[in-house]
Amino acid sequence: MNLLKQFKLLLICFDMPDILMIFFQESQLSLLSSGEKEFRVNNFCPVAFYRGRLCAIKVIRRKDVEITREIKKELKIMRDLHHDNLVAFIGACVEPPNICTLTEYCSRGSLKDILENDDFHLDKMFVASLVDDLIRGMIFLHDSPIRSHGNLKTSNCLVNSRWVLKISDFGLYDLDISGDSSADKSEEVNEGELYRAPELLRNLSRNRSGTQPGDVYSFAMILYEIHSRGKLYDDYGLSITDILERIKVAGKHGQPLRPRLERIMNAPNFVLQTIRECWNEDPMLRPDFKTIRVKLRPLKKGMKANIFDNMLAMMEKYANNLELLVDERTEMLIEEKQKTDSLLYEMLPRFVADQLKKGMKVQAESYDAVTIYFSDIVGFTDMSAHSTPLQVVDFLNDLYTCFDSIIGFYDVYKVETIGDAYMVVSGLPVRNGEQHAAEIASMSLHLLQAVKHFKIRHRPTDMLMLRIGIHTGPVCAGVVGLKMPRYCLFGDTVNTASRMESTGVPLKVHCSSECKLLLDKLGGYQFERRGPVKMKGKGEKLTYWLIGQEAECRTHSVHLINSPSQNCSSEPQLSTLARNRQSFRRGIVNLTLEACLSDDQFSCDMTTLAVPNDDSHRRTSAPFIFGISGESTVTPKKTIFCWKNEKSKNKRRYDHSPLLLPKKGNCI
Repeated sequence: MNLLKQFKLLLICFDMPDILMIFFQESQLSLLSSGEKEFRVNNFCPVAFYRGRLCAIKVIRRKDVEITREIKKELKIMRDLHHDNLVAFIGACVEPPNICTLTEYCSRGSLKDILENDDFHLDKMFVASLVDDLIRGMIFLHDSPIRSHGNLKTSNCLVNSRWVLKISDFGLYDLDISGDSSADKSEEVNEGELYRAPELLRNLSRNRSGTQPGDVYSFAMILYEIHSRGKLYDDYGLSITDILERIKVAGKHGQPLRPRLERIMNAPNFVLQTIRECWNEDPMLRPDFKTIRVKLRPLKKGMKANIFDNMLAMMEKYANNLELLVDERTEMLIEEKQKTDSLLYEMLPRFVADQLKKGMKVQAESYDAVTIYFSDIVGFTDMSAHSTPLQVVDFLNDLYTCFDSIIGFYDVYKVETIGDAYMVVSGLPVRNGEQHAAEIASMSLHLLQAVKHFKIRHRPTDMLMLRIGIHTGPVCAGVVGLKMPRYCLFGDTVNTASRMESTGVPLKVHCSSECKLLLDKLGGYQFERRGPVKMKGKGEKLTYWLIGQEAECRTHSVHLINSPSQNCSSEPQLSTLARNRQSFRRGIVNLTLEACLSDDQFSCDMTTLAVPNDDSHRRTSAPFIFGISGESTVTPKKTIFCWKNEKSKNKRRYDHSPLLLPKKGNCI
């Protein structure tokens, strides 16, 4: 809204009863907003300071204003009109293009805003106070020279900071007449017509000042809306235009159309009866506001006689309601923050995400040795050409869901997926010594085993041809970008790992000599020499096939590996029990282990045990139950693991390969 910072404000003052004096005064408006905004538009209306007083601005859609005698009379009446339940008139600006009026500002907005706020509870005392304020204001208005309101509705009933209802938008009918007969025909304007009496709707040449019986009809609609906390006629399923047409003709064709009283049957009987009388089709049968005040006097039962005491009680109830609302919103905010944090930690490493949330710059870091995994699907381009886009999306989603469920149980970080390419790294962002090679190697074998049982939905007979390449070397890692930051790896190691994948063959793990050297040092992995392979930009490199691993090749933790996806039907694998008491790698969960054998029972404590965990960085404690089934208690055929988290109450069950268990009384 383009209003000037300085404008001439028309003020009214009277030195003699019959002489009207008008003068213009240059006024500097104190703006509430910062920057170049001239006015702050709050939730309810534009506001500004005039002479240190906060006021509301109502823009009048007129090209110009001619100060006639009738307008002067209206301004005089408005200036002299003072009541606790009427919005005070401050002045008017009549200089084009900024024609507007300034009135008292009510900070809590309109009654319409309060009723539409489901979070705010209106108890009997609030309802009684608001209704009583409305009746008092209308009695004074009907006894004043203005005589009637003409546009009474919930949006014109304002509430100030002390919860006092004040009536607005009355008077100045000649000043506020729009020069364009086709002015605003918005749905909001049409909705305001629902408060207008039927006889006024039928009278196309009606006076904007309305009638007193018409105000009583509008009051009935407001009283109904206060008790229903819903929009008028919204249960009829008709448009506003259709409702208005039916209201106009209702008197001629039987029962008049009114909001259904069944929605407010919990209201007192005297309230229901008052509403029926006030929206009577015959305006002569409607009571006046003085009679209405008598009829609704029981509403004030329980209210204190002292106005100040009532105000304090209302403020106390509002504060209590606000406190409950704040607690509820705070809890919802915490839940949403946890959801967003979980999503963020899936996209970026935790320490990187935490630094970005604090607005800090993430410094790039060098790593002396990490192991990188690359894989792609041989024949993916041909398969995509013979599949629909939706089938391709479903296929990749199933595949990566399977992969993600597997890599979650290894000390690895998923870098990215591009089409059918899948990139994983171990050894960063948290260093794990030389264990990164073993993590990637074991993960690669597990993924290779899983894809052999993977079923493509739209091509169930086709076997997935996964090609894997792994390589060990130094890299540099850092965050790139601002709007969509990505944690990226840089260095020749990344290129070499990609070449290992592209020069490999389906259903095999292509391993570089650097990675094999480290795996030989760790021990437990079997290789087959492939020989020298020409690689683009690398010349010839000696490479190997990783073909298997021994059961005890990873001795630092127990890995319970489950494949929840239907397509990930590979047999879960289990390494030996932990021989290291320290939490060596991230994702370790400290548990208490109890082993229950068929004829004998014992328990022992395990310091470190790796289990599936939604947040691989979080360390928690949970009870762990361990059971054995099979012919032998030493080397059973099947080992059943089942643990229960007390907080989530979730139980998981796994069947595993034979496992050598400690004898009774021995702790690992």
